[in-house]
Amino acid sequence: MDVSQYLEIFIDETAEHIQSLSDNIMALENEPEDHDVINEIFRAAHSLKGMAGTMGFKRMQHLTHDMENVFQEVRNDKIKVNGDIIDILFQCLDAIEGYLNIIKETSDEGTNDNEGIIAALNGILKGDTASVSAAAAPKEEKPKEDAAVLEESDTGKKYLSMNLSENEHETVKSAEESGKVLFGFTVYVQKECLLKAARAFLVFKAVEEFGEILVYSPSAQDIEDEKFDLDFSFIASSDDEGVERFLTAAKAVSEVDDVIGEQIKYEMLVEAEKKTKEPEEEKTAAEQNVPATVSAAAASAKEEQPKANNAAAKGKPVNKPVANRTVRVDIEKLDALMNQVSELIIAKNSLVSISSSDSGDGTQSQSFREQIEYLERITTSLHESVMKARMVPIESVVAKFPRMIRDLSRKLDKKMELYMSGEDTELDRTVVDQIGDPLQHLLRNSADHGLESAELRKERGKPEVGSINLKAYQEGNNVVIEVGDDGNGIDTENVKRKAIDRGIVTAEQAENLSQKEIIDFLFMPSFSMAKKITDVSGRGVGLDVVKSNIETLGGDVEVKSKLGEGSTFIVRLPLTLAIIQALLVEVHNELFAIALGSIITIEDVPVSEIKYVQAEEVINLRGNVIPLIRLNQILDIEEPEVAPESLTVVIVNKGEKQAGLVVDNLLGQQEIVIKSLGKFISNSKIISGATILGDGEIALILDVNTLM
Repeated sequence: MDVSQYLEIFIDETAEHIQSLSDNIMALENEPEDHDVINEIFRAAHSLKGMAGTMGFKRMQHLTHDMENVFQEVRNDKIKVNGDIIDILFQCLDAIEGYLNIIKETSDEGTNDNEGIIAALNGILKGDTASVSAAAAPKEEKPKEDAAVLEESDTGKKYLSMNLSENEHETVKSAEESGKVLFGFTVYVQKECLLKAARAFLVFKAVEEFGEILVYSPSAQDIEDEKFDLDFSFIASSDDEGVERFLTAAKAVSEVDDVIGEQIKYEMLVEAEKKTKEPEEEKTAAEQNVPATVSAAAASAKEEQPKANNAAAKGKPVNKPVANRTVRVDIEKLDALMNQVSELIIAKNSLVSISSSDSGDGTQSQSFREQIEYLERITTSLHESVMKARMVPIESVVAKFPRMIRDLSRKLDKKMELYMSGEDTELDRTVVDQIGDPLQHLLRNSADHGLESAELRKERGKPEVGSINLKAYQEGNNVVIEVGDDGNGIDTENVKRKAIDRGIVTAEQAENLSQKEIIDFLFMPSFSMAKKITDVSGRGVGLDVVKSNIETLGGDVEVKSKLGEGSTFIVRLPLTLAIIQALLVEVHNELFAIALGSIITIEDVPVSEIKYVQAEEVINLRGNVIPLIRLNQILDIEEPEVAPESLTVVIVNKGEKQAGLVVDNLLGQQEIVIKSLGKFISNSKIISGATILGDGEIALILDVNTLM
């Protein structure tokens, strides 16, 4: 039976069951006698066993079968749930998730039998408390292998076994023949590292100060998509010898565990490849004899009925699932539909443009305009429908965080509780997919560095259990996500001293800085290059990457903090990245679009009212001092020959900050389709994309966050 057609369904449903198990095991830890939760865990394990068996994933089936056996005994009140059992269940969950990740990449479950976890589950069934306690005890992190030891063997030198393509061989060989010096590097990132791709590219940027990277392993695209474990390799060339400068630069990147590197010769790569070629061929031959194991949804619906019966028997309200109300749609199909709607809106704008220029007054013209209005209503309605189809609650991202905080609480030996609200707030699927890692990073910072130790909290009269809050809500055309804690807060004096030490500001300049300006230093790359940034407040590591990831999505992040009371990181994100309402403006015959959500008001300001603060132009608008940004200067556009007596200023905001964009003309509000410019002008962050107007003209979309 060919079950490959069911692989995607299997992956989706397994992910849902894993999340359900995680939520229910967390609930069981608080209420070990709750039979509804116990039954739910049993059903999920049973469903996973059936699904894995149908797909031919025997190891996963074995593990979930043993989980099911344990919960059969728990259901029958023969085994009492305790902390050790909970820990082993979470280990089971991690193992199942490990299988799922391998299945996603290879369509096969891998070779890990998880014998230790299975032995622990059997120990629970036999009542062997000693073996269960040993299995549940927190595992000591293995000390990192000494770099010197790694260099003595080829264990860490993965750059020697990269298996180059013909083109890559030619590139490396040509570089050496032209007199360049070759270097091989393998970079190991920390196990806890989030945003691995961002770390990799910071390493590449640091290395490229001294040479050129010739070959990546995995490929640059796979690294960008985070399709690698905890290490990556590359070969670089330089005009000069000496590997230390490369190693020092790469190791300075935060969350990099180690960098192995040396000067190499092309022949070394060829020899290493010969050694690995024969075993690889044998492995490939063996793999070809193993039928490809593929996926399918398990027939586990039969198990769902008892749940309703149990609840009804206890007099509890039963939430009956409504059949056929949802359907899974591949995101690529939605993207294709969105593109078609985008083209329809462009066509509508074109017709609107034609109708507005029609000066005729006959009945045909009137009828034409009525049809245009009808088309406008239809396209707007269709657009809203597609957008709703793309919108998903952020619950899919934040649901994994309670488990993460629970694990951090044990690892850091701090008592903490995560409080979440607004999980049903919806965002565009594209945004949701990319916001998980930055939020995870902020939560880890709150747990690790924000919350004080139990002793210090007691001294300060705070509850022993620290609070971490994650709150999401919609605000206009944005979704706001707040991550806060009731911990130590940010010591701005320490941050200020660090900024002075780093030469970012002088002592005199630092005296005039506001608290917000001081906190903004934490988002600078220079503040996250050192590993022990905790000298500041512990909030430096990785915040530069968090900020850049959020701004890539068109959002921004700001911080509110009070020393001794806690900090809150406020992330603002656009609802969608596809179609927006925008104001079209003109700057010396060039067309630009500004997202309407960023605009507060539009003012006509006489030139005589422009003031100067530290040689920068500002205006005083109803008591607020607002800096002016002359777009013609920023965008390198010619100034008008005759200076106007008054300026048209579009007042925009980024969080609480405001600025005035000086434009020549306003062309009105319009619904625009954002078209990505890809990598053509990726070095210019001021332009976030482009749109096609009704008359076929191109208007560039300005990124207000970057401008400010």
